[in-house]
Amino acid sequence: MRRLTFILILSLLFFNAFADSRNGFAIIVDDESWGKCSEEILAYAKSVQADGFASFVAHDAWATPEAVRDSIRKWYAQKNLAGVVFIGDIPIPMIRKAQFLTSAFKMDENSKSFPWRDTSVPSDRFYDDFDLKFDFVKRDSVETRFFYYDLSPEGRQRIQCDIFSGRIKPSADYGDKYQELSEYLRKVVRLKSEDRDNILDRVASYTGAGSFSDCMIAWKDEGITLREQIPDAFKSIDGAKFFQFHQYPYIKDTLLRTAADPSLDLFLFHHHGTPDRQWIQSAPIANDDEEAYNSARLSIRAVARNHVRYGESEEEAKAYMLKKYPEIDSTWVVDAFDPDVVRADSLTDLKLGIVLSDVRAANPAVRVSIFDACYNADFRESDCIANRYIFSKGNSIAAIGNSVNVLQDKHSSYLLGMMTLGYTIGEWHQMSAILESHVMGDPTFHFHSDFHRPDLSNDDPGYWKEYTNEKHPLDICGMALQKCSMLNAEGMPKLLLDTYESSDSYMLRLQCLKLLQYYDTPELPQAMRVALDDPYEYIRRKVVTFLGMRGEDSDAELLARQYFADANAKRIAFNIENNAPFFRDSLFLEEFDKVRSGEDFIFTTPGKEGKLSDNSWYGRDKVLKSIGMKKYIISGLFDKNGKRRARLIEMMKNYPYPEYAGNLLQLVSDESLPDDVRISSAEILGWYIHAWNRSGIVSGLEEMVGKYPGAIDWEIRKSIARLNEYRKD
Repeated sequence: MRRLTFILILSLLFFNAFADSRNGFAIIVDDESWGKCSEEILAYAKSVQADGFASFVAHDAWATPEAVRDSIRKWYAQKNLAGVVFIGDIPIPMIRKAQFLTSAFKMDENSKSFPWRDTSVPSDRFYDDFDLKFDFVKRDSVETRFFYYDLSPEGRQRIQCDIFSGRIKPSADYGDKYQELSEYLRKVVRLKSEDRDNILDRVASYTGAGSFSDCMIAWKDEGITLREQIPDAFKSIDGAKFFQFHQYPYIKDTLLRTAADPSLDLFLFHHHGTPDRQWIQSAPIANDDEEAYNSARLSIRAVARNHVRYGESEEEAKAYMLKKYPEIDSTWVVDAFDPDVVRADSLTDLKLGIVLSDVRAANPAVRVSIFDACYNADFRESDCIANRYIFSKGNSIAAIGNSVNVLQDKHSSYLLGMMTLGYTIGEWHQMSAILESHVMGDPTFHFHSDFHRPDLSNDDPGYWKEYTNEKHPLDICGMALQKCSMLNAEGMPKLLLDTYESSDSYMLRLQCLKLLQYYDTPELPQAMRVALDDPYEYIRRKVVTFLGMRGEDSDAELLARQYFADANAKRIAFNIENNAPFFRDSLFLEEFDKVRSGEDFIFTTPGKEGKLSDNSWYGRDKVLKSIGMKKYIISGLFDKNGKRRARLIEMMKNYPYPEYAGNLLQLVSDESLPDDVRISSAEILGWYIHAWNRSGIVSGLEEMVGKYPGAIDWEIRKSIARLNEYRKD
């Protein structure tokens, strides 16, 4: 029998400005953490209650995720639950068959080359989104806190969290993890009292090497969007700070000093990452030719060493580098494996990233950090970057990050203005969560605001439509539009289009386009085509991606013209190049050549011999490369080799070409084929969420429901459910 124990905190006799009608808050703790830290946990519960939440503590051995989830759902019904926090060793759901709910994660779940640990997504959406359904697969025999689940076709195929959540998971890597937990909770209690009047008016942002393809056109708009969402930060000279990797030869110390500033409220990091590192730079920034030469040599040596790590000999690695880069000579790699050179390069490499020990020494004081990076919040590990920030001796309270890799084009500040208006970190994240994103730390932390907040728990579409008027703050309008969409309010496509066309706000227009993608009405393509001329680069970037994946003939010329409209918009050009093959045959290439021939400028890229060819016209070689990739992938649809066919079909998660949907439907229905080919084909059809022919795909799949064995039918029903998420009217 389970030994679930409740510690109820006496309810306040009043509720302050932060109390919503749904305001229960569960502090879910493992028994050992409770036994070692009960005093601090109770003090934390009382501090949460001071913000208007009816908090209570539930501690148990928590043997399975189902035990936690079932308790949460019971409390939602009985205790008006709004949010939860998991403290200590709470079971970790490892989600499979749900990669379409992530921004980028697409590891082959069927491959025997990768362990399940690496092909699954640790996610607390298992706990906080009640309409997602899961089928239990197995428990990890080694890391026994991991439980593997497949996302079921029986539930919704879109994330809409019912409550907010956070994790407070201390590490034993630095001594007693319960001491670390106690110190963190005492810090939270202290700062909740001391900072009660602290408004969000100090923000910093860093853009690392490789982020946004180092495109200044993509970077420049963040000052505009943050001004919209955090206006108080732009009222003083030091309220908003922006950093880029090329400002200093090594920018690491500058970032750590900034993060340690006790007056800093929010730090946004845009860079690459791993659980134990913020990859802030790829090479030292050079100020002269000699430094540039040394920096380039360092990069070449690093690549050569990677080849050795993956099985090549040192001589093979050197030969490969000389062949790949004919512009270098043997002096670039001759000392690549010399122990003294390796040691010196390692010390240089440490200057290019922020590692766990750096964070621990710097003691970040920034209250909230957002890591727009891969794996920085991978709570499977004994420690990770996000956790090291909050468990530092400084004043950091919460960090939002990702448990697996993320899309570089992901926007990390949707509805960020909610924080400015006094909503908790958890409430903001509840409205913007993806499968891999998580709040590490106290999810009830908030900044001060006198704004009267709309009640997030209200389920009346009419209530929310009142807040779509732009007399309200822009992210209240955006949040209201999202709530209306979630609640299936009538007339949404027109409202979204009208709001897009009338609004001066970058972020509100972006929200309208984001929500319109779930509707299969004329307003969707109409808004997207108008948005090709939007002044906000990120909107244009996402629109060309959408129209490319839609693959409608009439849009090929539009995207070709967009490609030549601004040669400096690297991310837009990259997305158009990648999506060129989504148009049938070589239609985009034909339109590309027509537009190019009419331009009065020349962008060319010399070949290796310095000569120009027809394909070296700006970007044409990249378009041809994408078309070549299409031919390679599509060859798998007709290949007789079952293994190769299944592998290439799996690649279509990234490349769901609309013109080949019919071929995939035929593969699903072909009973002479191996089951793995048919299953993969059925699954890939669920990735056609933007395709112009998605309604026809749904019709074709619906004709097959119930006709074939379990796993095939399971994938058919799941793809139908997923596609239908994008067919609202």
